[in-house]
Amino acid sequence: MINSSKKNSISIFWAMFTIFIVVVSLISSEALQQNRELFSVTGPLMRVTIINKNNYILGVHCKSGDKDIGFRDLKKDDSYAWKFHVIFFNTTLYFCGFNQREVNKGVFDIYEAIRDFTRCKKCTWNAEIDGIYGYSENPQPASLYYKWLK
Repeated sequence: MINSSKKNSISIFWAMFTIFIVVVSLISSEALQQNRELFSVTGPLMRVTIINKNNYILGVHCKSGDKDIGFRDLKKDDSYAWKFHVIFFNTTLYFCGFNQREVNKGVFDIYEAIRDFTRCKKCTWNAEIDGIYGYSENPQPASLYYKWLK
């Protein structure tokens, strides 16, 4: 047989649980009516742009772990850009493969949240003769992040 204090504790638990469910339901219905997310697990909106500065057509194919952004052939000064929200836990990663016709130039991490979250909100990469240069919003010189394999 359950003693009365244990019975009261169970009753209080179920009452609090019921109140919690009702409150969450009300908040979520209000959020849905206003086309808002109830609990956002994404961070800020980021933009990545890759610009080909070479005199040849550069093939670029970008992906994340769960999304294939697609393949593009970039002529000189053409760009390839996309936007995304950083995952709340800073695990967002986009990588791109580069080629010049049949020549594999390499596969590189173009957006890595741990590295880039504080570096740039609009991350620009220039594909130059010797590799990939990364720019940030800060007025500092670009850095050579990745050298071409060939």
